[in-house]
Amino acid sequence: MEYINSAVNNTWARPGRFPAPSVITKFCVLASLFIGQTMSLKLTDDLKPHLSAKAKVYIPSDEEFPALVSRWREYHAPTVAALVQVETEKDIQESIRYANKHNVAFFGRAGGHGATEAMGLAQNALQIDFRKMNYVKIAPDGKSAKIGGGATVKDVVDTLEAQGKRTVTGICECVGFSAPALGGGHGWLQGEYGLTADQVISARLVLPNGDAVTVSEDENPDLFWAIRGAGHNFGFVSEWTYRIYDRNPEAPKWSYEIFIFSGDKLEALYTLHNEMQKSQPAHAIHWSYILRAEAREYAKPLHDIEAIDIQSGVATTHELAALTFQDVDGPGCAYGLTSLRYPIGLKSFNVPAVRKVYDYIDKSFQEIPEIAGSFFLLEGYPTQAVQAVDEKSTAFPHRSDEILVTSYVQYQPDPRIDPLADNYGRTLRNILLEASDAPTQLRAYVNYAHGDEDLREVYGWEPWRLEKLKELKAKWDPKNKMKYYMPIV
Repeated sequence: MEYINSAVNNTWARPGRFPAPSVITKFCVLASLFIGQTMSLKLTDDLKPHLSAKAKVYIPSDEEFPALVSRWREYHAPTVAALVQVETEKDIQESIRYANKHNVAFFGRAGGHGATEAMGLAQNALQIDFRKMNYVKIAPDGKSAKIGGGATVKDVVDTLEAQGKRTVTGICECVGFSAPALGGGHGWLQGEYGLTADQVISARLVLPNGDAVTVSEDENPDLFWAIRGAGHNFGFVSEWTYRIYDRNPEAPKWSYEIFIFSGDKLEALYTLHNEMQKSQPAHAIHWSYILRAEAREYAKPLHDIEAIDIQSGVATTHELAALTFQDVDGPGCAYGLTSLRYPIGLKSFNVPAVRKVYDYIDKSFQEIPEIAGSFFLLEGYPTQAVQAVDEKSTAFPHRSDEILVTSYVQYQPDPRIDPLADNYGRTLRNILLEASDAPTQLRAYVNYAHGDEDLREVYGWEPWRLEKLKELKAKWDPKNKMKYYMPIV
């Protein structure tokens, strides 16, 4: 595994949009408290007797409540009147039915990284908390695993590695396993095996009305299609049946090289990246860095560009997460701050546009020092196995993209900075879009979406895709209960 880290990739920041105090704001706070207290009584009297013995109900007055509702992004976050920490599929069903009976908004939470604008529409809501459903059980034949709907990436990776196994997951350790898969799911192993969604054999799905069904190629295949790319709109996965693979015992770790370049090497670096991408092996990753098993051989051309510093070594998957700042103690897992994301899928880098991005970042950080903790992430995963899957076979629409680029704008909450940060992120994305292969058709990865994108930009520009999703939405969620993450309707 190899790394490339340029000055363009190595920047960090966060915003938060909070309304100024007003009569309306105060009224909403009072309403929230009132609804929370009312819901608390009903949860105790009506719902708790129907839950499993280990399920727990929390209300705002409980000491644990603030930590349980804290999120990676507090910007436009949902407000929680109460939460149920579920233990079984039946707990999920009963929680949904309770919420529907009392006309209460509800949403699911595992890792707490859901970060689109629609999340803020879930006010005075019931949080259905999946974190106790975090098991990973390997099948006797070693070819699949049952994964609980509340497992995190770290839960899955650690359990599998301990048994000599591996599979496609997201990278950030504290992110829930389920949500990325529902949106397609990129990962370091996708060049060999495909997206996370491509590993799904079947799933137990609790529908927005509280019913539970199995979805697979043979059972409810239309819904199986939908949850692999647009799944946030259709229900909660209580359990996955998921493909897993043997880890190569001769190469139990990743090899990596980290290159740190000065800004004057940008043109040489990304021109070379475009050339290397043409022959990128299925087990080599360009992810703000370049990662691959035989790092020295594949990364040799990079040594011809003078770097400020080069580091190399071998690492476990956990150690690799730490090197990329995505471990449980890294910035990718820091809760309580706010973050804006502006993703764009590309076929290749337009080098003059990347130079404009770099210069704009440098200029903006001088003018707005509050966002100087922001970063610009360029993920160049191999795509062989991703593109080998029929693009019509799942709801994920962006299989032909070679590069995923995202501007992360992060800073301490400050309403003065919000419009500046928003303009900053949009400008960076627009620079790349205008120079892309389709300047009028943005392709935005749903799991990183800001939330104000055109539905076609997220779910695909082919008319049949959105038509099919809307038909399935009308069939499986006619009351539009699941509408808090890039809603289809």
